[in-house]
Amino acid sequence: MTVGDSTATSPGMGTRSVVIAATVVLVATLAAIWWLVVPMEVVCPAIYPAPPGCGGAERRPAGVTWTGIVAAVYALSVVVASTWGRRRRWLTRAAMLVLVLVAIAGIGAVRGSAGSVTGY
Repeated sequence: MTVGDSTATSPGMGTRSVVIAATVVLVATLAAIWWLVVPMEVVCPAIYPAPPGCGGAERRPAGVTWTGIVAAVYALSVVVASTWGRRRRWLTRAAMLVLVLVAIAGIGAVRGSAGSVTGY
């Protein structure tokens, strides 16, 4: 193999930038879930006993679940970018798109898991 050969086995700059972008999406999603969404206050009716879902503790299981889902999709997108995606760039783009969509869905699912919420 020569230096300019496109079939070299070392990851190229494209793969590194995809891994960095995926890591940024992962960190931003986890920060949004655990520092913004989980500690949000819930708007509940003033009745006793409070209806189910009227507490911040109901968001923790959803946060743990979506953290695992986002981390798994992140790992899968990094594997795709490092292996098959090096020759098929559309796979890398698709993996990144799926990661971003799962991150957005995860934030929304955790936010809505305990009912209506107040603003940030």
